[in-house]
Amino acid sequence: MVIVPPGAFIMGSPATEKGREADEAQHAVEIRYSFAVSKTPVTWDQWDECVRARACDGASVEAALGLDRDGKPTGNLGDHPRGNHPVVGVSWLDARDFIRWLNDRTGAGTYRLLSESEFEYAARADSTTVYWWGDEPSHDYANYGKDAAEGLGGKIEGRDQWENSTSPGCSFPANPFGLCDMHGNVYQWVEDCYEPDGARLPADGSAVENGDCSVRGFRSNSFESSEVTLRSANRAYVYAPDTRGRSYLGFRVAKTLR
Repeated sequence: MVIVPPGAFIMGSPATEKGREADEAQHAVEIRYSFAVSKTPVTWDQWDECVRARACDGASVEAALGLDRDGKPTGNLGDHPRGNHPVVGVSWLDARDFIRWLNDRTGAGTYRLLSESEFEYAARADSTTVYWWGDEPSHDYANYGKDAAEGLGGKIEGRDQWENSTSPGCSFPANPFGLCDMHGNVYQWVEDCYEPDGARLPADGSAVENGDCSVRGFRSNSFESSEVTLRSANRAYVYAPDTRGRSYLGFRVAKTLR
Protein backbone atom coordinates (compact mmCIF):
# COMPACT_ATOMS: atom_id res chain seq x y z
CA MET A 1 0.00 0.00 0.00
CA VAL A 2 1.11 3.56 -0.78
CA ILE A 3 0.02 6.49 1.39
CA VAL A 4 -1.57 9.28 -0.65
CA PRO A 5 -1.40 12.68 1.05
CA PRO A 6 -4.23 15.18 1.48
CA GLY A 7 -4.64 17.76 -1.25
CA ALA A 8 -6.89 19.65 -3.62
CA PHE A 9 -7.34 19.39 -7.38
CA ILE A 10 -9.66 20.22 -10.24
CA MET A 11 -11.54 17.08 -11.23
CA GLY A 12 -12.71 16.64 -14.81
CA SER A 13 -11.41 18.04 -18.07
CA PRO A 14 -11.40 21.45 -19.77
CA ALA A 15 -13.67 21.92 -22.77
CA THR A 16 -10.60 22.03 -25.02
CA GLU A 17 -9.30 18.57 -24.07
CA LYS A 18 -9.29 16.14 -27.00
CA GLY A 19 -11.67 13.22 -26.42
CA ARG A 20 -13.53 14.97 -23.62
CA GLU A 21 -16.98 13.59 -22.74
CA ALA A 22 -20.03 15.54 -21.59
CA ASP A 23 -19.91 14.05 -18.07
CA GLU A 24 -16.42 15.43 -17.34
CA ALA A 25 -17.45 18.93 -16.18
CA GLN A 26 -14.76 20.40 -13.98
CA HIS A 27 -15.15 21.12 -10.28
CA ALA A 28 -12.88 21.62 -7.29
CA VAL A 29 -12.25 18.70 -4.92
CA GLU A 30 -10.44 18.94 -1.59
CA ILE A 31 -9.39 15.70 0.09
CA ARG A 32 -8.50 16.58 3.67
CA TYR A 33 -7.26 13.15 4.72
CA SER A 34 -4.49 10.74 3.87
CA PHE A 35 -5.50 7.33 2.56
CA ALA A 36 -3.61 4.25 1.40
CA VAL A 37 -3.88 2.74 -2.08
CA SER A 38 -2.53 -0.57 -3.35
CA LYS A 39 0.55 0.12 -5.47
CA THR A 40 -0.90 -2.01 -8.30
CA PRO A 41 -4.29 -3.46 -9.14
CA VAL A 42 -5.05 -6.67 -7.24
CA THR A 43 -3.14 -9.53 -8.87
CA TRP A 44 -4.16 -13.07 -9.74
CA ASP A 45 -1.91 -14.37 -6.95
CA GLN A 46 -3.75 -12.21 -4.41
CA TRP A 47 -7.16 -13.12 -5.82
CA ASP A 48 -6.30 -16.82 -5.73
CA GLU A 49 -5.61 -16.57 -1.99
CA CYS A 50 -9.19 -15.37 -1.52
CA VAL A 51 -10.46 -18.20 -3.74
CA ARG A 52 -8.54 -20.80 -1.72
CA ALA A 53 -10.12 -19.36 1.42
CA ARG A 54 -13.53 -19.91 -0.25
CA ALA A 55 -14.36 -16.24 0.18
CA CYS A 56 -14.17 -15.41 -3.55
CA ASP A 57 -15.94 -17.25 -6.38
CA GLY A 58 -13.03 -18.08 -8.63
CA ALA A 59 -14.81 -20.76 -10.62
CA SER A 60 -17.59 -18.41 -11.74
CA VAL A 61 -15.13 -15.67 -12.70
CA GLU A 62 -13.05 -18.03 -14.80
CA ALA A 63 -16.13 -19.52 -16.43
CA ALA A 64 -17.29 -16.01 -17.34
CA LEU A 65 -13.90 -15.29 -18.93
CA GLY A 66 -14.58 -18.14 -21.33
CA LEU A 67 -17.77 -16.55 -22.69
CA ASP A 68 -18.41 -13.67 -25.04
CA ARG A 69 -20.87 -10.90 -24.27
CA ASP A 70 -23.71 -13.01 -25.62
CA GLY A 71 -22.81 -15.87 -23.30
CA LYS A 72 -21.27 -18.08 -26.01
CA PRO A 73 -17.97 -19.94 -25.43
CA THR A 74 -14.92 -18.21 -26.88
CA GLY A 75 -12.36 -20.96 -26.37
CA ASN A 76 -10.04 -18.50 -24.62
CA LEU A 77 -10.44 -19.78 -21.08
CA GLY A 78 -7.05 -19.85 -19.39
CA ASP A 79 -5.37 -17.54 -21.90
CA HIS A 80 -5.09 -14.69 -19.42
CA PRO A 81 -1.63 -14.34 -17.86
CA ARG A 82 -1.73 -14.89 -14.12
CA GLY A 83 0.74 -14.56 -11.25
CA ASN A 84 1.57 -10.90 -10.68
CA HIS A 85 -0.61 -9.75 -13.58
CA PRO A 86 -3.85 -8.03 -12.53
CA VAL A 87 -6.86 -10.25 -11.98
CA VAL A 88 -9.52 -9.68 -14.64
CA GLY A 89 -13.08 -10.79 -15.27
CA VAL A 90 -14.24 -9.89 -11.77
CA SER A 91 -17.46 -8.02 -11.10
CA TRP A 92 -17.88 -5.07 -8.74
CA LEU A 93 -19.54 -7.51 -6.35
CA ASP A 94 -16.54 -9.86 -6.62
CA ALA A 95 -14.27 -6.95 -5.71
CA ARG A 96 -16.42 -6.31 -2.65
CA ASP A 97 -16.14 -10.00 -1.68
CA PHE A 98 -12.36 -9.77 -1.89
CA ILE A 99 -12.35 -6.67 0.30
CA ARG A 100 -14.64 -8.31 2.85
CA TRP A 101 -12.24 -11.27 3.01
CA LEU A 102 -9.24 -8.93 3.32
CA ASN A 103 -10.86 -7.06 6.19
CA ASP A 104 -11.78 -10.31 7.94
CA ARG A 105 -8.29 -11.73 7.47
CA THR A 106 -6.47 -8.64 8.73
CA GLY A 107 -9.00 -7.50 11.30
CA ALA A 108 -8.56 -3.98 9.95
CA GLY A 109 -12.08 -3.31 8.76
CA THR A 110 -10.80 -0.35 6.75
CA TYR A 111 -10.04 -1.78 3.30
CA ARG A 112 -12.42 -0.60 0.57
CA LEU A 113 -12.68 0.47 -3.04
CA LEU A 114 -11.53 3.93 -4.05
CA SER A 115 -14.12 6.59 -4.72
CA GLU A 116 -14.09 8.01 -8.22
CA SER A 117 -12.68 11.35 -7.07
CA GLU A 118 -9.99 9.63 -4.97
CA PHE A 119 -9.00 7.61 -8.03
CA GLU A 120 -8.61 10.68 -10.25
CA TYR A 121 -6.72 12.53 -7.51
CA ALA A 122 -4.36 9.59 -7.05
CA ALA A 123 -3.95 9.13 -10.82
CA ARG A 124 -3.16 12.80 -11.43
CA ALA A 125 -0.63 12.91 -8.57
CA ASP A 126 -0.65 16.72 -8.52
CA SER A 127 -0.52 17.00 -12.32
CA THR A 128 -2.88 19.20 -14.33
CA THR A 129 -2.04 17.64 -17.70
CA VAL A 130 -4.05 15.12 -19.71
CA TYR A 131 -1.94 12.24 -18.34
CA TRP A 132 0.24 12.41 -15.23
CA TRP A 133 3.40 12.50 -17.39
CA GLY A 134 2.18 15.22 -19.78
CA ASP A 135 -0.32 16.08 -22.51
CA GLU A 136 0.74 13.43 -25.02
CA PRO A 137 0.01 9.70 -24.74
CA SER A 138 3.03 7.43 -24.52
CA HIS A 139 3.53 3.68 -24.56
CA ASP A 140 6.60 4.26 -22.40
CA TYR A 141 4.29 5.04 -19.49
CA ALA A 142 1.32 2.70 -19.92
CA ASN A 143 0.03 -0.51 -21.49
CA TYR A 144 -2.75 0.62 -23.81
CA GLY A 145 -4.01 0.00 -27.31
CA LYS A 146 -4.12 1.37 -30.81
CA ASP A 147 -4.73 4.99 -31.71
CA ALA A 148 -8.37 6.00 -31.41
CA ALA A 149 -8.85 6.12 -35.19
CA GLU A 150 -7.82 2.45 -35.43
CA GLY A 151 -10.38 1.16 -32.92
CA LEU A 152 -9.87 -1.40 -30.17
CA GLY A 153 -6.83 -3.65 -30.07
CA GLY A 154 -3.40 -3.87 -28.52
CA LYS A 155 -0.23 -2.18 -29.72
CA ILE A 156 3.47 -2.82 -29.16
CA GLU A 157 5.52 0.34 -28.91
CA GLY A 158 8.21 1.71 -26.62
CA ARG A 159 8.18 0.06 -23.19
CA ASP A 160 4.77 -1.44 -24.00
CA GLN A 161 5.53 -4.96 -25.21
CA TRP A 162 2.13 -6.50 -24.39
CA GLU A 163 -0.01 -6.39 -27.50
CA ASN A 164 -3.13 -8.26 -26.44
CA SER A 165 -2.74 -8.92 -22.74
CA THR A 166 -2.15 -7.34 -19.39
CA SER A 167 1.36 -6.56 -18.22
CA PRO A 168 2.79 -7.51 -14.81
CA GLY A 169 2.23 -4.92 -12.11
CA CYS A 170 4.66 -1.97 -12.19
CA SER A 171 6.05 -2.76 -15.65
CA PHE A 172 5.89 0.99 -16.23
CA PRO A 173 7.11 3.94 -14.13
CA ALA A 174 5.12 4.76 -11.01
CA ASN A 175 3.51 8.19 -10.87
CA PRO A 176 4.78 10.85 -8.42
CA PHE A 177 2.59 9.40 -5.65
CA GLY A 178 4.31 6.03 -6.15
CA LEU A 179 1.35 4.25 -7.78
CA CYS A 180 1.63 1.99 -10.83
CA ASP A 181 -0.92 1.36 -13.60
CA MET A 182 -3.27 4.21 -12.73
CA HIS A 183 -3.36 4.68 -16.50
CA GLY A 184 -3.71 1.58 -18.67
CA ASN A 185 -3.26 -2.18 -18.25
CA VAL A 186 -6.76 -2.80 -16.82
CA TYR A 187 -9.79 -0.73 -15.99
CA GLN A 188 -10.47 -0.72 -12.25
CA TRP A 189 -13.76 -0.68 -10.39
CA VAL A 190 -14.52 2.24 -8.06
CA GLU A 191 -17.19 2.52 -5.39
CA ASP A 192 -19.50 5.08 -6.98
CA CYS A 193 -22.95 4.97 -8.49
CA TYR A 194 -23.26 7.09 -11.63
CA GLU A 195 -23.82 10.84 -11.50
CA PRO A 196 -23.87 12.14 -15.12
CA ASP A 197 -23.17 15.76 -14.19
CA GLY A 198 -19.50 15.94 -13.30
CA ALA A 199 -20.02 19.31 -11.63
CA ARG A 200 -22.31 17.66 -9.05
CA LEU A 201 -19.81 15.03 -7.92
CA PRO A 202 -18.77 15.23 -4.24
CA ALA A 203 -16.20 17.90 -3.48
CA ASP A 204 -14.70 16.07 -0.49
CA GLY A 205 -13.44 12.79 -1.98
CA SER A 206 -16.47 10.72 -0.99
CA ALA A 207 -18.26 8.29 -3.30
CA VAL A 208 -21.60 8.93 -5.02
CA GLU A 209 -24.19 6.83 -3.20
CA ASN A 210 -27.46 8.29 -4.52
CA GLY A 211 -26.90 8.28 -8.27
CA ASP A 212 -27.75 5.53 -10.74
CA CYS A 213 -26.66 2.44 -8.82
CA SER A 214 -27.73 0.06 -11.59
CA VAL A 215 -24.19 0.69 -12.88
CA ARG A 216 -20.91 1.13 -11.03
CA GLY A 217 -17.91 3.12 -12.18
CA PHE A 218 -14.45 2.10 -13.27
CA ARG A 219 -11.35 4.11 -14.08
CA SER A 220 -7.92 3.87 -15.76
CA ASN A 221 -7.84 2.20 -19.21
CA SER A 222 -6.85 -1.18 -20.64
CA PHE A 223 -4.32 -2.93 -22.85
CA GLU A 224 -6.76 -2.80 -25.78
CA SER A 225 -8.23 0.71 -25.35
CA SER A 226 -7.08 3.93 -26.98
CA GLU A 227 -5.39 7.05 -25.66
CA VAL A 228 -8.77 8.80 -25.44
CA THR A 229 -9.89 6.69 -22.47
CA LEU A 230 -6.37 6.72 -21.03
CA ARG A 231 -6.91 10.33 -19.90
CA SER A 232 -6.94 11.15 -16.18
CA ALA A 233 -10.44 12.61 -16.48
CA ASN A 234 -12.05 9.77 -18.39
CA ARG A 235 -15.11 8.20 -16.71
CA ALA A 236 -16.75 4.82 -17.46
CA TYR A 237 -20.19 3.63 -16.31
CA VAL A 238 -21.49 0.92 -18.61
CA TYR A 239 -21.69 -2.24 -16.48
CA ALA A 240 -24.00 -3.51 -13.77
CA PRO A 241 -22.26 -4.43 -10.50
CA ASP A 242 -22.67 -8.17 -11.20
CA THR A 243 -20.97 -8.03 -14.63
CA ARG A 244 -18.24 -10.66 -14.97
CA GLY A 245 -16.01 -11.90 -17.76
CA ARG A 246 -14.47 -8.65 -19.02
CA SER A 247 -10.81 -9.49 -19.72
CA TYR A 248 -9.82 -5.84 -19.35
CA LEU A 249 -11.49 -5.05 -16.01
CA GLY A 250 -10.09 -5.56 -12.51
CA PHE A 251 -9.78 -3.47 -9.34
CA ARG A 252 -7.44 -2.10 -6.71
CA VAL A 253 -8.03 -1.49 -3.04
CA ALA A 254 -7.81 1.53 -0.78
CA LYS A 255 -7.48 1.68 2.99
CA THR A 256 -8.92 4.28 5.31
CA LEU A 257 -6.25 5.58 7.70
CA ARG A 258 -7.34 6.39 11.22
